[in-house]
Amino acid sequence: MKKNSEGVEDKEFLLELLERLLGLRNTLWSDIDPKLPNDSLLNMKQYLNLRKHDYALLQDDLTREGLSSFGRSQSHIEASVVVTLRMLSLALDKTLAIDSPRLSYEKSHAIMQNNAKIFGTSSDKTKIMITAPSDYNEHEDWFGTLCSQGVHLFRINTAHDSVAVWADMAKRIKEVQNASPKIYVDLAGPKIRTSLVKEAEGGKPKKLKVFHGEKILIRSFASASLKENRMGCSAIVGCTLEKMGSLTKVGDPVYIDDGKVQLRVEEIIDEDIVCSVITKNDKGSKIKNEKGINFPNSELALAAISERDKEVLPAICEYADIIGISFVQSAADIYDLIGELEKLGKKKLIGIVAKIETKKGVQNLPYILEALLEYGNAGIMIARGDLAIEIGFENLAYMQEEILDLCASAHMPVILATQVLESKMKTNIPSRSEISDVIFAHKAECVMLNKGAYALETVKILKTIFRQMDLIFRKNKLLYKASCEWK
Repeated sequence: MKKNSEGVEDKEFLLELLERLLGLRNTLWSDIDPKLPNDSLLNMKQYLNLRKHDYALLQDDLTREGLSSFGRSQSHIEASVVVTLRMLSLALDKTLAIDSPRLSYEKSHAIMQNNAKIFGTSSDKTKIMITAPSDYNEHEDWFGTLCSQGVHLFRINTAHDSVAVWADMAKRIKEVQNASPKIYVDLAGPKIRTSLVKEAEGGKPKKLKVFHGEKILIRSFASASLKENRMGCSAIVGCTLEKMGSLTKVGDPVYIDDGKVQLRVEEIIDEDIVCSVITKNDKGSKIKNEKGINFPNSELALAAISERDKEVLPAICEYADIIGISFVQSAADIYDLIGELEKLGKKKLIGIVAKIETKKGVQNLPYILEALLEYGNAGIMIARGDLAIEIGFENLAYMQEEILDLCASAHMPVILATQVLESKMKTNIPSRSEISDVIFAHKAECVMLNKGAYALETVKILKTIFRQMDLIFRKNKLLYKASCEWK
């Protein structure tokens, strides 16, 4: 605390802090209806009001005086401010009439604990979800073995396999003894994918190998004939997106397979695009069939629930505990799925998880969260593969933290996905950076592992790290500077 020339504590500084805090509390309530019935929505709106301003200096001043800086108070922001105001008023021997907050610390944590049950009722703080592979039948009791080691959910990816295969996966999961794992079903959504020419009738699609500096022609939808004029290109790649030429411009980046192959648009010919390969790999870069293609500079107005999704939804609803919506870009995508579930008599009975993986999805996240709060049985997935490409790899670390904090303010449980312990899953040897990534993943309510030959070994190491972090981990103070995303 500041002192005057005689060493007496300067109460003027504390009075100034008190006034600044009273101003902050008024800011929290700016443009909010006090009769708003949903406490989680109220708290999220208060958090968003907070993030319109820079309170980092106030946080430092509060810390210097031994008071809470609200650095981890996203889920109960007003309660933390009120407690600090009361402590300051006592220190100043000042009578201050302060109403109790709408949402207490205890109530906010109770809401979050209840909401997190969408991923399972285990006492484990961070649940583990793993993607079911197509060859699950080749391993004896694959699902049961993983459950015994701590897996809480299994993910069925409808972008691959068939309705019959998914149903059999679900049947096997429900047969697991001494456990009740949840079934999470990812709708394929409108993901834009490669479509390669088949080597022969009924055969597998070709794999292309491309080298730095080469040009390739990307053609809308068509599995274009290799006999066609390639316009000086070394290969032709089909794409499931129509009207690429209208949506892109020369110089735009194009990414294939989560950025493993990076391209740049060099020429636009009607609705086709000619791209140069900018990935440098002496052995060449492989382009495979049905791999994702990203156009991060283009705003694609695609509905998250595709017609194919609607066709398979009745079958999926027979066993799904949770349905994941891919490429959510607005609240309308959430209401679209809710409407489909209502037609099937499954509204609120099946959980909904919105996958955030586009710029527009990030920008509209407050509205997406509001729609999910209205539904009530919901969560968010941070799908880092496409998200990193869409917003830039250099921005991912900042953005995943921002998303986690906003979701915490809405008491919305989060799944962290993409490349968690990927090397461990594939080779049984984790990289050092992967271990650090798991420590970050511990902040989420659920972590998703993808397919790999060493699933069992990966689950074991993940559980060990989580147990250790549960003993020692305390989140560091967050600085409430003005948000760049949700002003």
